[in-house]
Amino acid sequence: MKPSTSPRPLSAALQDRTESVTVWGAGYIGLSAACALAGAGFPCTVLDTDGNRVGQINAGVVPLPGFEDVIPLAQARSGGRLRAASPEDTAAVAARVHLVCVNTDRDGRPVTGPLTEVLTAIAGARTGGETLIALESTVSLRWLDELVPAALGAAPASDPSLHLVAAPRRDWMLSPEMNLRTLPRVVGTARPESLPLARELYEAISEVVHPAPDWRHAGLTKPVENLYRYLDLVLTNQLAEAYPGLDVPEVLRLAGTKWNVPTFHPSIGIGGYCIPLSPRFAVDGAGEDTGGPGAAEDGLLPLVAAAMAWDGDHPARVAESILRIADGPIGILGLSYAPNARIVEGSPARRLAEHLLARGADVLLHDPYFTPEEITSLTGARPLSWPDDLGGLGTLVAVTPHDLYGDLPARLAALADPPAVVDNLGSYGATLRGTAVRYAEWGTPATRPAAEPRP
Repeated sequence: MKPSTSPRPLSAALQDRTESVTVWGAGYIGLSAACALAGAGFPCTVLDTDGNRVGQINAGVVPLPGFEDVIPLAQARSGGRLRAASPEDTAAVAARVHLVCVNTDRDGRPVTGPLTEVLTAIAGARTGGETLIALESTVSLRWLDELVPAALGAAPASDPSLHLVAAPRRDWMLSPEMNLRTLPRVVGTARPESLPLARELYEAISEVVHPAPDWRHAGLTKPVENLYRYLDLVLTNQLAEAYPGLDVPEVLRLAGTKWNVPTFHPSIGIGGYCIPLSPRFAVDGAGEDTGGPGAAEDGLLPLVAAAMAWDGDHPARVAESILRIADGPIGILGLSYAPNARIVEGSPARRLAEHLLARGADVLLHDPYFTPEEITSLTGARPLSWPDDLGGLGTLVAVTPHDLYGDLPARLAALADPPAVVDNLGSYGATLRGTAVRYAEWGTPATRPAAEPRP
């Protein structure tokens, strides 16, 4: 029998990039992280519960519609450094380095189940020695203080073999310029001794790494970043309602000419993974340091609480406004919150369709990244056949400017009786404004008619 040999120190294996890394979750965040690590030389396994997704990755296919040209899967697989597997892969689960990139939200609410399952699996596979676990998923401070230690069965600050890292992602997934490598990365650890290991890992894939005082500071950074934008967007939509007689988008464009003022646009709703959820993660962890029950109960973040309450009612007000100007069947273009991608999480169009249907409207919806069956299952609306059904609509709400809809103005102009257009972000105003097509940019007086007086 061969004598047992101790594994190489983790620091040395990270330095020469021979250490195997397991990435949990093959969504955009997880798969792009795995590709970056493999591209930097690390052997990498990405785990996912979706067998079809695993098979596609191993076949060299990016399983995320709209991201085929964004995620360098072929390059990452070229040296055999990247593979995909299920969470039953015992070797990957027993790795010494883990990136946790699983979803921590569902239906607009933070959820802890996937994170707990992953951490419990890692804890069960540990056989001694060092383990580094980096949380790239969005978390609240309460989760760091309570959920993580409970799932791992270890105290993060006192176990010298456990290196816990918070390294939230902040890249804008649809912009080639704002990616994992180019955007500065914030990294914090539960113990100061773990920071050199975390930096060794992340400096291999990020040009700039900002060390945080600890992992709690790093973990809160992501909710706070998105909370700034959330509050700005809620204020933007409030302004459109507060001044129904003014062209609020134009006011905001003019305000944006000041050097330190960003330009925002009113919208039918705030969509996506991160921004709508940021206040919930921020509120969830506030007040813990004082021994209090949290921000929601103590009122520690009253501005955030008020914004959340107002924003929660926004889809209903949007639906009421559209119904006041609607004529005939209502079509909606775009279910994904972002153009040229398949992302239904936080979809403003989904919420709008549900509110319109609840008020008895006839709603049709189209998105090139979703099948007709998915459209109906996700929203309850009838599938809209593009472009054949345009002529049968009374009102068309242009929500998401997918490239497929680039010729929408020409198609509408060719109709004998085109529908009235409500343009969520003003994407088609330059072409449609002043034509025979009845056009209204969201946030202008035409989209804010007065309510009928109640009898």
